[in-house]
Amino acid sequence: MTTPTQTRAERTLKMWAAVDYQPIAVRDVLVSELLARAADVHSGHRVLDVAAGTGNSALAAARRGARVTATDIVPGALETASRRAAAEGLELEVEVADAQDLPFEDGTFDVVLSSFGAMYAPDQRRTAAELLRVCRPGGRIGMANWTPGGVVARLQRVMAEVVSRPAQPGPPPAPPVAWGGEQHCRELFGDRAASLTATVREHQMCARSAAEQVELMAGHLAPWHFATASLPVEAQRRLAEGAIAEYERVNRATDGTLVARAEYLELVVVKG
Repeated sequence: MTTPTQTRAERTLKMWAAVDYQPIAVRDVLVSELLARAADVHSGHRVLDVAAGTGNSALAAARRGARVTATDIVPGALETASRRAAAEGLELEVEVADAQDLPFEDGTFDVVLSSFGAMYAPDQRRTAAELLRVCRPGGRIGMANWTPGGVVARLQRVMAEVVSRPAQPGPPPAPPVAWGGEQHCRELFGDRAASLTATVREHQMCARSAAEQVELMAGHLAPWHFATASLPVEAQRRLAEGAIAEYERVNRATDGTLVARAEYLELVVVKG
């Protein structure tokens, strides 16, 4: 029997397989470089990038000399990651896999990474358990997760206000941005974490204007792409205007362009 979690995972796969995420991912490269440094990736380490998308964190680890495997539920994203690795002369293994059910033996990896990826898996406790399971004792888990109070969370609230969704039975699941809260992560990893370090960092989203950034999302960010396509014209206008307003709230540029402050949590967990 298909469970609600499986249904959400299938829906997620269908959405993300229909868009090219790379035009957005390429703007987040610095986040992954900082994450690989924070997780102390060494040459020769076995590293897993979970929900890797087009491979930002996988490539950051490979540039440090690690032996890297990138996983994602979208085969096309991994194909892009492979092309990016080849273009840089880096070695990279890829494997289609769900963050909630990783196809690796216990303790396989020295470092497990995920930047803006595993946080979107439907079952958060199961995902945290899998990240821990495939990491060796004493190894590290490094994550970059959008925070509950940052612009990404506010954009998600704008979408929720415009897009009506059918009611789901039972209590609502924790939103993906819950992963951006230190206490929530401590609860997810529990006593299997020997230590947990959480650092709030600021990413910058740059574009010629806030309107251009919203157009980029509508074309290449799966939830926005499908929401925009499914809405009537007036609702599309409200969604775009709401998103533009949120970007302008955090825009530090004064020349008409966009340099939006986007807060995220850089998390490093040492497995006990």
